[in-house]
Amino acid sequence: MSNKERRLAAIMFTDIVGYSSMMQKDEEYANKMRIRHRQIFDRWHKQFKGKVLQYYGDGTLSIFNSTTDAVECAVAIQQSLKSNPKVPLRIGIHIGDITYSDNEVYGDGVNIASRIESLCVPGGVFISGKTYDDIKSHPRLKAKAMGTFPLKNIHQQIEIYAINNDGINVPEYEWKPVSLPAKTQKPKGKKGQKKSRKTKKGGKKSKWIAAILAFFFGIFGVHRFYLDQKFYGIIYVGLFFLAMFGEFEELAAIPAILGFIDFISFLAMPRDSFNAKYNPDLVIEQEQELEQEIRAVEQEINHPKKMLNQQFEKYYRKAKEEYKEYDYDNAIKFLEKAIEIKYDHPEAQFLLARCYSINEDAQNAIAHLEAAVAFGLSIDRIRENDDLAYLRIQPSFEAFEANNYVTPQELPAPSEMFELKKPTPELLEQLNQLQKDWEAGRLSDEEFELKQKELKSRK
Repeated sequence: MSNKERRLAAIMFTDIVGYSSMMQKDEEYANKMRIRHRQIFDRWHKQFKGKVLQYYGDGTLSIFNSTTDAVECAVAIQQSLKSNPKVPLRIGIHIGDITYSDNEVYGDGVNIASRIESLCVPGGVFISGKTYDDIKSHPRLKAKAMGTFPLKNIHQQIEIYAINNDGINVPEYEWKPVSLPAKTQKPKGKKGQKKSRKTKKGGKKSKWIAAILAFFFGIFGVHRFYLDQKFYGIIYVGLFFLAMFGEFEELAAIPAILGFIDFISFLAMPRDSFNAKYNPDLVIEQEQELEQEIRAVEQEINHPKKMLNQQFEKYYRKAKEEYKEYDYDNAIKFLEKAIEIKYDHPEAQFLLARCYSINEDAQNAIAHLEAAVAFGLSIDRIRENDDLAYLRIQPSFEAFEANNYVTPQELPAPSEMFELKKPTPELLEQLNQLQKDWEAGRLSDEEFELKQKELKSRK
């Protein structure tokens, strides 16, 4: 049996967007993405002393002793994957307990990190509130609050931030979950006391049964006992016995008349009014169920994934409008934003390739054309589309076509890959002192930001 180790760690989950679709439609392209991701992932983990616990297809699970190392490693990975061929990677990070051995990995921290990663955008880094607390004063890391999220199979809602360093994709939205007021007070009786829950224990009261009892047995107050109004029922019975066995025979008409009035009242009373008066617990339960349904529907409408889809549709629509107006530069800007959200959208990739071809940028045109093919675009459309006329006469396209619409794998040498520059001890000390001066109120926000930029520019 493998020895299990339990520890508190910074947990990182990564996942390549659209990898399963790529494997089905273009296995060679998918493998190229996976190899490129693995090379860059391994290199930066070695530099930041991360420990890889699992590789699973297109995803990874790793841990770090330092929160800062985990986030800086994530930033370096995403910035490195920006160059072609781009790898649409999502990264989620959380601080929590983890238990692992050679055969298994589990723990609440793992589950939360996994859920955070699933909410992230391609090219982005999402972190939990706990993670943010550890890096919020770090001079080289910046984050944007995204909101508090309900995560699947996680009891508590999790506050999430998006790292917004240069080269990291950040969604425009800030998610604001619906918060409907919950009804905590039960209806109260005449004396200010809460209604008892006997109606719930006795089951739902029927207005038709109450009406029948009032008509046939109203003189005895049986319908009042049925409705758990024992006090009024005892009054009915008392009046009846006073009339029968006392010297107050005229009182016998009173419970009979009251019973008949109750009979008419029950028949005329709307069902909702009857339930509100005699089935208060049932009404409260129905209202709470309705509120939960409304909350669930509104949260679904405003959920981050829905909002991201709306953003994608907005960018894609604007790109097509600019394309029709022959403004290809603006079309490219909107399409680049669109594929940051849905990298695996073949039509967006195809339109982007066409715009680059029109602008005579063969390298980017081929890169996005390759992605479009990997995600299911028909080869015939490449051969027939007039926008690709420039691209089709380029030598690079001939090689691309001869290689079954996949570019030869060209991974950057380690020395050419992005390097995350670290500040010198002197610069770090100056940045820390600047932070202290700002927190003490000796610098305004504008002065703090200006001096911080000046110091960082010296790196």
